[in-house]
Amino acid sequence: MLRKNSTGLRPAAAGSTILMGALSASLIGGTAHAAEAAAANAATQLGDERQIVVTGQRPSDANPNADPDAPYRVQRSSNGRLTEEVRDTPRSVTIVPKEVLEDIGAQSFREAVRSVPGVTLGTGEGGNAFGDRIFIRGFEARNDVYIDGMRDPGVSSREIFAVEQIEIVRGPSSFLGGRGTTGGAVSLESKTPLDSDFIIGEGSIGTENMYRGTLDINQNIGDDFAFRLNGLYHNADTPGRDYVFSERYGIAGALAWEPAPGFTLAADYYHFRLDGMSDYGQPFDTDTQEPFDVDGDNFYGVVGRDFLENGSDIGTVTLRYSEEDLVEVRSMFRYGEVYNRYIVSAPRAPCRFALNADGSCSNAGPELPLDQWTVAVGSPQRNATTRYYANITDATFRFDTGGIGHTLVTGFEYSNERISNRRYAIPDFVEDGGGNQINTPTSFVRNLLDPNPVLGFDIPVSLDPTPPTVTEVDAMGVYLIDTIKFSPQFEALLGIRFDTYDIDQFQPARIFRGQPLPASQIGNGAEFVNYQAALVYKPVEPLTIYGSFSTSSNPSGEQLDATSDVYGGLQTGTDALQPERNTAFEIGVKYEPNDNLLLTAAMFHITKDNAREQTAPGVFALVGEQRSQGIELSAAGNPLPGVSVFAGYAFVDAEITDSADPTVIGSRFANIPRHSGNILVTFEPFPGFQIGGQVYAQSRIFGGTLGAGTPSVDGYVRLDAVARYRLSEQAELRLNVLNLTDERYYDAIYRSGAPFAYVAPGRSAFLTLTAGF
Repeated sequence: MLRKNSTGLRPAAAGSTILMGALSASLIGGTAHAAEAAAANAATQLGDERQIVVTGQRPSDANPNADPDAPYRVQRSSNGRLTEEVRDTPRSVTIVPKEVLEDIGAQSFREAVRSVPGVTLGTGEGGNAFGDRIFIRGFEARNDVYIDGMRDPGVSSREIFAVEQIEIVRGPSSFLGGRGTTGGAVSLESKTPLDSDFIIGEGSIGTENMYRGTLDINQNIGDDFAFRLNGLYHNADTPGRDYVFSERYGIAGALAWEPAPGFTLAADYYHFRLDGMSDYGQPFDTDTQEPFDVDGDNFYGVVGRDFLENGSDIGTVTLRYSEEDLVEVRSMFRYGEVYNRYIVSAPRAPCRFALNADGSCSNAGPELPLDQWTVAVGSPQRNATTRYYANITDATFRFDTGGIGHTLVTGFEYSNERISNRRYAIPDFVEDGGGNQINTPTSFVRNLLDPNPVLGFDIPVSLDPTPPTVTEVDAMGVYLIDTIKFSPQFEALLGIRFDTYDIDQFQPARIFRGQPLPASQIGNGAEFVNYQAALVYKPVEPLTIYGSFSTSSNPSGEQLDATSDVYGGLQTGTDALQPERNTAFEIGVKYEPNDNLLLTAAMFHITKDNAREQTAPGVFALVGEQRSQGIELSAAGNPLPGVSVFAGYAFVDAEITDSADPTVIGSRFANIPRHSGNILVTFEPFPGFQIGGQVYAQSRIFGGTLGAGTPSVDGYVRLDAVARYRLSEQAELRLNVLNLTDERYYDAIYRSGAPFAYVAPGRSAFLTLTAGF
């Protein structure tokens, strides 16, 4: 059946997206997109009594999973394997709706998770891809990103223009998603056809040459067919970074057809392209073991050579049959192609001495004045294409046995993933700006304080004729999940999943760091079983108390974008190892003090007791132990009429507890802050006007080659602000100011003895006009 949106007015508590006044006509007519939220009505009159509802309410594109009176609070996951409301699901689940995304000014996946406590960002390092790298509860999760509950295996830089909500399921979750998910999993849930007709356009203009337009069209044709079309165009420089920009465009179409009662055919297609400048940030000071105190705008790349290109084409067909509330059968088929292409400059440790004739650092002689120090830059590169096809077929049954209620989900999942990774070839000669032929530079050295990255000419690149490195994975899983309701007070969840994982990798003969390497082929096959067992106690209806035990598995080569074991890739020595195993205990409380607010608290303890480690050159064993433990708090909804809150706090104590190398025991995980928290609050001082802001803070993070070493960056506090004014029933203005105080901070540290740091965006502001029909 077609998805129903909420009836009546939708509080715009979590925002609306806005079409820029002067640009609205052109952007709506162009490739604009995604009406992400909005708002449209403010106060309603009941006789002589006035009731404040929250500004900007618009019923048309309301999130069908959210509380219609408090859209910051999402009541239900879109994942059909999580059958209960979030309040009654026995694990931590954070759902970020599009309304929150609008109010925090997020316009990409990276920007969205930057504000979620307990989810931290990482760098594209030696053997893994430059793109959306995240950690959940301290553990790697870059290959644990899903789209509508199905794994999205290509590591790239994702957009959110067609996203209804972002779901973060915390804790080991292999019984839900298969391999990986050590700290949790993230699913981007797509916008789908609704039962109301609307056209919503929005356009934004802002600082840093920012222009963005989106369009969201939903139409019903008769009673049994509907389609939804979202479009995007975005072009902007990165705030606080010289030469760094991103141009993006995309289109997402979805249709739903109900040819017979209970039977639905749904299909969707997602097309996205990104063209921009890659950026690895700034170098470290080897004395202080912190980022060098240079101008935050300094760019150490190569303008004329470096670039970043991402693309996605993903098509999905879903067949669904339901019979009242008793049985639902679903089969989802998907084919996708995702590419990630770049050359990026990695700033190395500054050189304090004169350079040798070949441009290398002499590391000898008198130390030069600071304004003569230099930085050499490396050139990580990738031309990777991921092609995959997958199917999920499952059935949900609701029945009673002897007065005990059951919601039983049983299913099968299969996927084939093929990753082809090639290198670029750089010509020996190029022409400079005057048409003169010159030798192509093989390395680049920048002045530390004034890097001047512009070549003045272009270095064209082409694919190296060497055949690609090809990695192919066949994965299959079968699962059974039963939610058992013994009484209104007691429930249990039992879930179990069996997986097979077969990976093969072929590397052609090649030159690596100047040395010839022969062709090689390695592989690994693994079988593993994972489960969750949980008990739920509800002493009163608004209160849920739960305890849970869950597991997950990490087979060798699980991180398909990586080329070495350090980053989760397959290599000789790990190909015969069994999977790493993870176990977790979690206890939590979820409470609704009123009908529109959900408060949660959880304590967790995750152990990986057979971590892969290199014990000698080329020799690996499952001898390490890692542990992550902590607490998480959250609040989502309306504590008071006209006031919306989306807040959280995470304390994560993650460290290496045992190792073949005793010197690293006790080391903290790299890039994981102990403390992180946010609070977003919006309120309506008078009808038609809404104002609010977000505070996000996190403590110091560390880096290093294994676990966390001495390199570190300070913690920080970032302030964002949002204001919204309803012009009419059909139009609204929104102003976002991000990083209000222009705080200079860093997202992540590269793990090495001479690291660099990702520079987070500086202050920016943009004005959005949303128009709906």
